[in-house]
Amino acid sequence: MTSTPAFPVSKAWLTIIVCALPLLGGCSSEAEPSPEPPRVALVEPLQPARPEAEALRFSGVVQSVTSTQLSFEVAGRIERILIDEGARVRRGQALAELDRTDYRLQLREAEARLRQLEADLARKRTLLAEGILAPAAIEALEANTVAARVARDSAQRSIDHSTLNAPFDGVVARRLAEPDMVVAVGTPVFEMQDNRQIEVSVDLPESAALSIPLGPELEAEAQLVIADLRLPLRYKEHSTQPREGARTYRLVLQGEPPEDYNLLPGMAMRVSLQRPAQPQTEDEGFRLPLSALQTGSDGKHFIWQADEGRARRLTVQLQQVEGDQALIRGEGLQAQLPIVVAGGSKLHEDQPIEARERN
Repeated sequence: MTSTPAFPVSKAWLTIIVCALPLLGGCSSEAEPSPEPPRVALVEPLQPARPEAEALRFSGVVQSVTSTQLSFEVAGRIERILIDEGARVRRGQALAELDRTDYRLQLREAEARLRQLEADLARKRTLLAEGILAPAAIEALEANTVAARVARDSAQRSIDHSTLNAPFDGVVARRLAEPDMVVAVGTPVFEMQDNRQIEVSVDLPESAALSIPLGPELEAEAQLVIADLRLPLRYKEHSTQPREGARTYRLVLQGEPPEDYNLLPGMAMRVSLQRPAQPQTEDEGFRLPLSALQTGSDGKHFIWQADEGRARRLTVQLQQVEGDQALIRGEGLQAQLPIVVAGGSKLHEDQPIEARERN
């Protein structure tokens, strides 16, 4: 026996229900549209038209602060050389000695003559006190005694100066004489350098000489090319005349190297000089990459600001183009504002974006 449904449905109603299902699904899709995915946008902070403080880098060369040729103050034959080239020495340390034989003989002779004259002078002063001699009788003897004392001191001084001592702490850069060489007064024996301080010279181009404060306020740092050594430097002096054949000006900086580094003249340095920021006025505007500047259909310029994950259009006035940079002005602009610098032609107002700093 065949059963019949409780609610008979005609074929016409079934057809209507089946056809309406796709329409109901379409209405649901239109009611809940999928959100627009954010577009990746490269951004850079908006910069003032005048550059901020920055480090300018130049090549430099190490120089010695004090380089002195040392010589004996008396003549003679070099008996001993006590130090080698490149050795570090202390102030007062003996470097070389002359043969002292002749100077010792001169000293003994001067001492003997002085003792004789002093004894004669003592006897005659006794006679003067007793009234036997007149004062004029001993005047010549007193003068001879003084001269003998000077001769004795001079002979002693010659012995003292027969040893050549270091005048300051430093390094023996060169040896200019050898043992048994006879040298005159002033003949160079050593060249010595004071490396407790070094000088670094830099040739500045005209543009840098204009913008860098050439004075005690200059901030500088040097890095040794062949080693990981950084050395703070301070201003010493600069030339006001360009070097012959080049439009550069010589800048000399000073610094104290660490004791474990033997910095020598001629070594190459990379020198960083701090150029201070220039004061900015409201009328000078801002600078940004030319790629960030967009032009609307009305011919007006605008840029995109990354504002809390959304693209915001800012109308600007183009002032000047300098290479790949544009100078602009406009309302609402301020330094460090994140500006889209790539892909701006594909953005629209209030579009979701994922801001990424350009490396």
